[in-house]
Amino acid sequence: MIRERGLSLTELLIALVVGLFLMTATFSVLEMSSSSVQSTGQLNQLQETARLALRMMEEDIAQTGFFSDLTGVDLITGANAVAPATITGADCVGGGLNNGSFPNGIGNFRTLWAARKVSGSLISCELSTQGDSDVLQLKRLEGTEVASALSADRYYAIVNINEIHFFGGDELPPVLPGGRIYEYQHRVYYVADNDLGEPALFRHSLTRGSLMEEAEMLAEGVEAVQFEFGLDSNGDGSVDAYLTSTDVTDAMWDQRERAEILAVRLHLLLRAQTQDNSYSAGGTRTYQMPGGDMSFADDGYRRKRVSTTIMVQNPWLTTRRTDK
Repeated sequence: MIRERGLSLTELLIALVVGLFLMTATFSVLEMSSSSVQSTGQLNQLQETARLALRMMEEDIAQTGFFSDLTGVDLITGANAVAPATITGADCVGGGLNNGSFPNGIGNFRTLWAARKVSGSLISCELSTQGDSDVLQLKRLEGTEVASALSADRYYAIVNINEIHFFGGDELPPVLPGGRIYEYQHRVYYVADNDLGEPALFRHSLTRGSLMEEAEMLAEGVEAVQFEFGLDSNGDGSVDAYLTSTDVTDAMWDQRERAEILAVRLHLLLRAQTQDNSYSAGGTRTYQMPGGDMSFADDGYRRKRVSTTIMVQNPWLTTRRTDK
């Protein structure tokens, strides 16, 4: 007769201890794996945010100031420019005497302008811009000549070698000998908090119905945007110096100096949309930006700084204003 023998108390305790060690090791591996997946996901998210934000701004910046046959010529109401017959809605008016959506005949019509938010309002259409971030304003004709039907919700321009007439897509195009029609666009980029209190990149775009009133969120997780402008000061076609938005003078924006903007450096500071409790920056972390270092406490948010240089394809080549 075979007698069945169970585990002794000592053997049972040993088995429990071994099992406990195995479970602890398993949970540690799972926790490390989960943390790695979260970290990889946040890094990919930051990379995708950077790609989206850069793609949105690069084309606008590269083509800023394009006005077909009048590229490089100051647009002056009453001389070579005619504003639309009717303009309704809230405009985005930046710094300078002539910096709305359409030229007003007072001073130079600014097609490119930027400013750093320190306090107060920078531009009429937006009061919530993040501090230490730039607002960028630019105007241009879009792409190629319009050959199809016009959209009632857009503004257009018909242009020849002598003049330009702006008009709404719901209006009859003006008659202009040898004129070609393009869509006209005015855009403003800035960083502000969204409805959830998270930083994001926003854009105002010109529309026929509301002018510049409506803002669209382009990319979440953009915490700051700053620009540097590459100036050719001696006319040799190469950048002599990069200036921040606060260092570019009114005379430079108004093309009243022998300085031509050939390139724009775009700097973005990105922040993950969610906190990671396993992530530690090791104390205060500092990120170098052209307007000065930006420092953040160890708040559990991953951040990434990215930058790119964009060549302006339509610099102010021909006519500059000479009035002081």
